[in-house]
Amino acid sequence: MSNTSIAIPVWAENVAAGLGGGPHVVVTGISPSGNIHAGNLREVLVAEAVARALRARGEEVRFLFHADTIDPLRKVSPGVPEEYTRYLGHSLSRVPDPGDDGHVSYAGHFLAPFERSLREMEMEIEVLRSHELYERGVYTGVTREALENTDQLRRILLEVSGREMPEGWSPFQPRAASGDLTGNRVVEHLPEQNSVLFVDREGREETADYSKGEGKLGWRVELAARWKALGVTFEPFGKDHTSRGGSTDTADRMAREVFGYPVPGRYEYEWIQLRGVGAMSSSRGVTLLPEDMLRIMPPDALRQMVLGRDPARALDIDLAEGFPQFMDDHRSAAGEPPVPFTHLVTVAQTVGEEPERAGEMLRRGGYEAAAEEPEKLARELSYARNWAGEWAPEQFRLGVLEELPEEAGELDEDQRRYLATVARRLPEEPEGEAVQDLLYSTARELGVKPKKAFAAIYTVLLGKKSGPKAGPFVAGLPGGFVRERFSGVMRDTEDAGEES
Repeated sequence: MSNTSIAIPVWAENVAAGLGGGPHVVVTGISPSGNIHAGNLREVLVAEAVARALRARGEEVRFLFHADTIDPLRKVSPGVPEEYTRYLGHSLSRVPDPGDDGHVSYAGHFLAPFERSLREMEMEIEVLRSHELYERGVYTGVTREALENTDQLRRILLEVSGREMPEGWSPFQPRAASGDLTGNRVVEHLPEQNSVLFVDREGREETADYSKGEGKLGWRVELAARWKALGVTFEPFGKDHTSRGGSTDTADRMAREVFGYPVPGRYEYEWIQLRGVGAMSSSRGVTLLPEDMLRIMPPDALRQMVLGRDPARALDIDLAEGFPQFMDDHRSAAGEPPVPFTHLVTVAQTVGEEPERAGEMLRRGGYEAAAEEPEKLARELSYARNWAGEWAPEQFRLGVLEELPEEAGELDEDQRRYLATVARRLPEEPEGEAVQDLLYSTARELGVKPKKAFAAIYTVLLGKKSGPKAGPFVAGLPGGFVRERFSGVMRDTEDAGEES
């Protein structure tokens, strides 16, 4: 489903209305220093929703993802070889790929899967890499402004954050010949040459040309400078940035007082957590990648799950117990055929990767409409199968047994008689709801409690005491197979009696 068909949230419409006339530049981004997880995706989806709301109002919008690829490597991400500590302080764009993926850099290694997810979600977004922007001179003007106003920037940092900058502090971090961006001390600005003279850790004197990307602005200064350089009119932020004395407080003053640029509109979003695990964090290795989520749900469902009703509220993502109900609610809201997700899970585990058999099983179960689009059905079965294999609690991990399980020996006489009666009454061409009625009416007639009767069905077919909705499930299986399995339980009892 294209994202253009997804309803625009009310909160996004309200934000867009408050931004005024365009053209607009909506920006979001992150430093690709580790896995870019679903928590990071929430920020991008907030920005996307506002961009879509602006476009719906007839505004011209440029939507950007700013990958902070020039940022220095500050900590080796979990899973990366320990030897990479030798690159600490080097730009992520200049650190080698830590995997065997053939990417050009450390930044590319972590950015590539996120970009694939953005493409799969058909997101109308431009991905910019900060090291390329510096190298192309996009930040030359604002870097010069920052260097020319070093004292004022230092004063703002002190007044807003309470942090006293060390002697010789500079808003610009030059890159030494060693590749290190940290520990270098700027001693002179050479504006005519777009350069700074600096001393590296070893006391060597060097120059760095900021029009060619030979360094970068410090984060808090860069945030305000980026707004001006890119013409940003809206950017969402997590609560860590918007806390008192945080990066947005300093950037707001720097934008107004140093760069002469109006503070863009913003929206503060809350964290999302993985239920049972906690808040996602690349540095702690607690991550859920967007591409992992796209293995079990379509893009429009992913948007709904990650955004929640209001991104200003914290959210627990439940990919286990609560996931089937989420998928059912999502499909219902989209007006799609009402096939319970648990039934799709059962079908997927029963027929494997055979869409024709799956379609026949769905038709017999009373879900004809779902079987009319083979390509879509194949995707839905893939989501269900992947969820069953990766996230489903044990009770959802099903498989119709080829032989009568040992657990059938635990069934009592009432359950065996019930199954045998159902076997005799099961029609040649069963239909889901009709079979559901048959299962209930037979239980009532024989005086067997429904829970006990249905437990017998699941036991002989699945080796479990519970399972999916029984009527469509039984109807979806070959009638001869079901009759043989159900009546076979009674035969086993009779055989056992003769032997005794």
